Amino acid sequence: MRRRIGFAFGISLFAATAAQAEPLRPGMEMPEIRLLDQHDVAVTIGAEVRYVLVTRDMDSGDLVKEALAENGGATLESARAVYVSDISRMPGVITKLFALPAMRKRGYRILLDRDGKATADIPNEAGKITVLELAGGAIARIHYVSTVEALRALLAAK
Repeated sequence: MRRRIGFAFGISLFAATAAQAEPLRPGMEMPEIRLLDQHDVAVTIGAEVRYVLVTRDMDSGDLVKEALAENGGATLESARAVYVSDISRMPGVITKLFALPAMRKRGYRILLDRDGKATADIPNEAGKITVLELAGGAIARIHYVSTVEALRALLAAK
């Protein structure tokens, strides 16, 4: 019986690993990502986007919040950027009662990855914002931003 359970576990582990795609890297095509924003409006990240900002934790989310505190919507629009927040690890009650109401007050769109699947292949570093720089639908560079000033400078670059 133990051998069967061990064998079944091994097979399921192999299948889960095989099904996992490799992390995105420069030179790869940007996959289509379609998510709901904080107002439950569906948005697809399209070819017109230059930067995709991705956060997975409170520290990186706070950096984006501070960087976009003034004119956040205009800043994202002029930089042709979208902001994606992976909130999959946030407890549902916290999301519903506190996080979403706070996000809805912000003057810019936040795309929400509620289950972590849409952004699973995007690399990240703890406490940093992952910024995918796109060119012609492909990933040109990946930046890991750890300060408000660095994010503002990146979004202001032409």
